[in-house]
Order: sequence, then structure tokens, then C-alpha cells
Amino acid sequence: MRVFRKVVLPLVWVAIFLVIAVSLAVMAFDSPPKLAGSGVKPTGEIPVSNTTVQRGTVENTLEMQGTIVVDPPASAKASHDGVINHFFVPVGAKVKKGDNLFQVKVDEAGEGGKEGEDVKPQIRYYNTVAPKDGKVASFAKELDDPVAKGDVVASIRQSSFKASGTISPLDQYRLLKMPKDATVTIDGGPAPFKCHDLSIGGAEAPEAPSDGFSDPAEEPQFQGPESNGGGGEAITCRVPSDVRVFDGLTMTMEVDAGTAEDVLIVPVTAVRGLVDSGTVWVLGDDGQPVERKVSLGISDGRVVEVTKGLKEGENVLEFVPGGESVPGGGGEQRVIIKGSAG
Repeated sequence: MRVFRKVVLPLVWVAIFLVIAVSLAVMAFDSPPKLAGSGVKPTGEIPVSNTTVQRGTVENTLEMQGTIVVDPPASAKASHDGVINHFFVPVGAKVKKGDNLFQVKVDEAGEGGKEGEDVKPQIRYYNTVAPKDGKVASFAKELDDPVAKGDVVASIRQSSFKASGTISPLDQYRLLKMPKDATVTIDGGPAPFKCHDLSIGGAEAPEAPSDGFSDPAEEPQFQGPESNGGGGEAITCRVPSDVRVFDGLTMTMEVDAGTAEDVLIVPVTAVRGLVDSGTVWVLGDDGQPVERKVSLGISDGRVVEVTKGLKEGENVLEFVPGGESVPGGGGEQRVIIKGSAG
């Protein structure tokens, strides 16, 4: 037992330490093993992202949030100098366009008589009619008050309404062929209805309703490879007279600007210039991109129709050279842009 403790056990410990030392030396100074079959070499180049030209359906539909706005009051003015002689209706009365509102008495010079005779003035009466349908909101004059031609005598509170939203400058390209109507939906209101005389501009765009969303400027927007440029124009349509609405109601306006079925499409990010014509970069047999002019049709904000210049199955760069890779979004501006490609 003494021999084991004094001789054998120390020798065993020495052997163990020698094995550990040799292993550490091998790990420190030997070259790392090579990966079998790895042909990967660092190049410092970013792989090119491309997409295939394919067939699909483009629905050019814009959807915008806005409000119902009553038309501004209409003014009825005196057509001649004179005095107020009569009011045909009281304040608060409902009137139709063309109904009599008030009358002005005018003393006009009479025609010349015989020499030496006094010329008696001619008294004439001129009626002013309602310029619009609505209610008489107020009269600015009273009986026998003098008036001058052009003086506002009556104010008519109109009973007609418009649906009004905001469209960005860039999205106006999608409405170069402006439809005549839009579809308006009011949550909790009447059934969706057609809104007529669709137009852009000519009125100040209303502020977006406060609905708990964050500031639109802070939300991610999908606008294609180019920026919207900010700002916007009012887009309005007239509410039919038989639809009951109220001033200030929030609404959704949907504008259908056309559909193209079974057409060649590419992402808008792949095209420089998205109106009528543009440029794409087609990948050749050698994998190098080559510029090519193309003719374009309608766009839904995500994809665009290619009417000439590409063939189905060709590969093009997914993003314009030098452009930004923009992640997909909803095209939302408090005006929300929706589109789909099938």
C-alpha cells in the first residue's frame, strides 16, 4: 500500500498532466480543420434581388377617410339701388332655388314730357329670389332700409352636402382618367351610396378625424420608389339629395379608377417612372442588368401593368438601381390607398 501511495499514484498524476499539456499545445498551434466541400469565398458584393414578370390583375382602387361637409351659406343680394319694400318669407323658412325672398322699391326717372312740365319719377319693384335650396338663416336689412346694388340682404343655410377627403399629389397620377362617381360609406349611417360629380381641388381639404391613430407623418407609408412630396388636395363628390346625412359625419370614400385583368405586372419598385412609360432593368443571360423602356398601364400602388416592352417570365431587378427598398404598407394618409394584384 505504501508503494502505491508513494510511487504509483504520483506517476499516474504525472501522466494525466502530460496528456492535458499535449492536448493544449495541439489546440493552440495546429491549423483549423478545413470544411469539406465548402466553396464559399467572401466577395464583399451584395446579392442582386430580382423578380419575375408575371400575369395578374390590377385593381386601381383608392380608399380615403374624410368627412361629410355641408355646403357654405349662399347670399342673396339686391339687384338695384332702392329700399326694402317687402319680405316674402320669414327667417327660418324653407325655400327652393328661385323662390321669392324680398322686394326692392326703386324710384326711377320718368320719360321726358312736354316742355315746362315736371317729369314724375317711375316707381318699379324688383324681386330677389333664393340662389339655392335651404333655410333662410337671416336678413341683414329691415323694411324701408335703403340698399345698394350688390348688398347682401339674405343668407340661405344650404341643405346640400359634399363628401370630402384628401388625395396626395403623387396619387393623383392614379386618377388621370377621373371617374364621375365614388362610393361613400358612413359607419352606423345609411347603406353605402353613390356620390356624384367627383372632382379634385377647388376646396380646402378637411382635417382628418381624430380616431386614435398616430400622426400619419410618423406611420410607415408605401409610396413606391419615390416620395409623395407631402401635402394634398381636396377630393370631393356631391351627396344625393335623397340621402340623409349630417355635417361633420366621418365617412370612407372609395374611388374605382379601373381594373386590368390577366395583364403583365411588375412591382412599382422595379420601375423608374410610373406614368405612361418607364424604365426597368432586365437581367440578361450573363446575369447583368440591362435598361429597357416599357409602356405602362394602371397601378394599384404596389404593382403596375406593363403594356409593352416585357415578356412573361423575364427577370428584372426588383428595385431600381440607386433606389430604396421600401417595405410594403397600406398606402395610408388618413386617406388610405388600397389595391390588390391577383
